[in-house]
Amino acid sequence: MSQTMNILRRALGRPEKLNILTFPTHERYETQLCKTGHNFYAFTGDGIKDWNIDFAPVPDNYHILPKNSIYQGIRYDMILVQSKFGQFQAAQAINERIGVPLVILEHTMPITQLNPEHVEASRGWVGDINVFISEFSRDDWSLRGSPQTEVIHHSVDTSLFQPLDIAKSPHVLTVANDFVNRDYCLNYRGWERITQGLKTKLVGDTEGLSEAAASIKDLVNEYNEAQVFLNTSTLSPIPTALLEAMSCGCAVVTTETCMIPEIIKHGENGMMSNDEKELRDYIEQIIEDDDLRKRLGAAARETILNDFSEEKFKDNWNKVFDMAYEVIK
Repeated sequence: MSQTMNILRRALGRPEKLNILTFPTHERYETQLCKTGHNFYAFTGDGIKDWNIDFAPVPDNYHILPKNSIYQGIRYDMILVQSKFGQFQAAQAINERIGVPLVILEHTMPITQLNPEHVEASRGWVGDINVFISEFSRDDWSLRGSPQTEVIHHSVDTSLFQPLDIAKSPHVLTVANDFVNRDYCLNYRGWERITQGLKTKLVGDTEGLSEAAASIKDLVNEYNEAQVFLNTSTLSPIPTALLEAMSCGCAVVTTETCMIPEIIKHGENGMMSNDEKELRDYIEQIIEDDDLRKRLGAAARETILNDFSEEKFKDNWNKVFDMAYEVIK
């Protein structure tokens, strides 16, 4: 079957728009991915999440398939896996039938304290091309063998996530989903200690604690209204919410973990530490000093414009898709 499909692919030639089979994973990241111009088809089934329209509307070129269906009539050009845990095995089972190149994108870090044996085994689950969102994440995964790896940094839609001329509120904003249950990587307990006694606002889908923004427009307003954005993550290579806040010109205070020290220059485009008392002090300094807040926010915006552009993101992903298409199965 694989050889037959490959012969057919070669005979028909490379289409302008590739058909990429994937899985719903991170709505705003995949919205950016759709700007590469290809057709994405999302497989859904038991153990695989659905697209949450509260986080982003479904792009026109992103098609959610019926449960446990891959539409046999579509000539898929590759499979894009976005998580080793839950998606890799499903992708392998599907690929036994369609035999196309496998691209694995890993958004997260190996969380060894949850199931070390499982994580160690997953280091051997590799694709034809393996993509990471930071050099830090790539190195930390230490994939076995010599698989082809690429690093593609996030992008932010800076025309959407931008500074607005609205009044600031003296509160600290944090955006996080399932904050309490993901304490192991988002550090909810640390957030509680750091912000004790401060006026705070939590945005995100966390049962009994906070709700997601009603729309992207509302989320942009939240970033713009806050005097400070606080990120307390410990295991996220680079939190999307941190980049979005920076793009909106929000002054950010953050933990000094994973890829974050490569983005934040302490005292220039944000404040950074792993000491909870220092993080609390930085928050209070920014709330009390409008000039400091404005300077940090403007520099944060410039960082996103210079280093996390959509064009660079699209170009890098299209190079990966081109390479994957040439893989012979």
